[in-house]
Amino acid sequence: MKIRVTKIELLISIGHYRYEAKISNLTVKEIMNEISKLGELYESSFDMSDNYDQIIQLISRFYNNSFDIAKIMKRLTPECSRILSRCFFRDQQRNCSDIFAVGKTENGFCCIFNYILEMDDPPESPRQRESRIYFVGAIGVYNGLSVTLDPLLDDYFYPILATPGWKVMVFDPYDYPDTSSGSVSEILVAPLTEKYFRLEALGLHSSDNIRPYPMEQRGCIFPDERVTDYATYTNSYCIVDCKLMHIWNNCKCRPFFYPYREGFKKTCNVEDIDCLMKYYGKSYDIIPYKTTNWSIFVEDTNAIINCKDCYPDCDDMRYYFETSYSRVQSGVTNKMMFSNMTVTNHSVLHVYFQKVGTVFLKQDIYAYWYEQLSNVGGLYGFFVGFSIISLIEIIYFVGNCMIEICMTRVKKQDEIPRTNIIQPIYWNEFFSYSTINANREK
Repeated sequence: MKIRVTKIELLISIGHYRYEAKISNLTVKEIMNEISKLGELYESSFDMSDNYDQIIQLISRFYNNSFDIAKIMKRLTPECSRILSRCFFRDQQRNCSDIFAVGKTENGFCCIFNYILEMDDPPESPRQRESRIYFVGAIGVYNGLSVTLDPLLDDYFYPILATPGWKVMVFDPYDYPDTSSGSVSEILVAPLTEKYFRLEALGLHSSDNIRPYPMEQRGCIFPDERVTDYATYTNSYCIVDCKLMHIWNNCKCRPFFYPYREGFKKTCNVEDIDCLMKYYGKSYDIIPYKTTNWSIFVEDTNAIINCKDCYPDCDDMRYYFETSYSRVQSGVTNKMMFSNMTVTNHSVLHVYFQKVGTVFLKQDIYAYWYEQLSNVGGLYGFFVGFSIISLIEIIYFVGNCMIEICMTRVKKQDEIPRTNIIQPIYWNEFFSYSTINANREK
């Protein structure tokens, strides 16, 4: 939703300080101008103020030098009960406070549906202590989530976006919504519009056959493969922790909207804004894992965050969407979403699945050795009439010839030399001696 500090909350919580707590001689307007500097904790890339001494003194005096900046920022965020006028889920009207909760995102505190809240941000209402995941039972706009939104245009005090309305983010309920991980889809909803948000999910499942291969070769990590501070490994949380480590190493604090981690307990305060502007507000290129050719894609090698081992998830789910919208006429009272309600600047958001089923991609070993062997044999057989049987026959005949040649040589070497007793025989020797003499006398 739209991230901003509200004027009403400031008047209630800060305006009384001058009159009741007697902590400052500043006027209410001056106090509000000082409090607006807290908005720079949201986005440190804007032009910063020159002096934060006054706001530090105001907060320190009021809280007796003991305060949590995250709680202060949460108090100054618009309440979900004021933004969400009416909620429907699966064609049934619900109490918006029952299905929405306040949670951390990279844009600060937001009203979130279907999100596993961080441990350091438990809901204040006891009935919402346990996070619950809602499932749709069918497709279509009436089986999804429909919400009537009030932009509270009269209460804008420190808007982050350049246009009035809301920023809607769609992400996996088990991921921290961080756009740098590529797992978040965003869209803007303007006042007096009815937005239709048609979702489509795309899943990825990896076979256990690739587990024996190293991460560098398969290019992904299974959820149960690495011990983390959170429940299971996700690429989004890994990149967030990498960015958090980068900020901590340079500023020694953690931005209030980042999840809590052991070792990063100090929350960035107003006096840390200058450092945040340098190391968080600056645009960085993130190198998620080890690669040898990343330098060819980066212009400034000093403006990178090298995470080294934030590989993608082996099992993942991504959400994509198509949108359409129509205009809402001010003063309309006959629609279901606006029954018994006067429409001023309200908008309606419908989030639903349009198609039955989900496409899943499977990641597995490309080919085994015997499959490659059969492919080679098939190609030879197709082009030259060659097959594995032909190869075996050639080996068999060549082998037989070699054996015979070798056997012949061995026999010749083993033969014993003998005297040749064979003598030539003439035809005369076959006749008797008298016959031979008679022939001579003639």
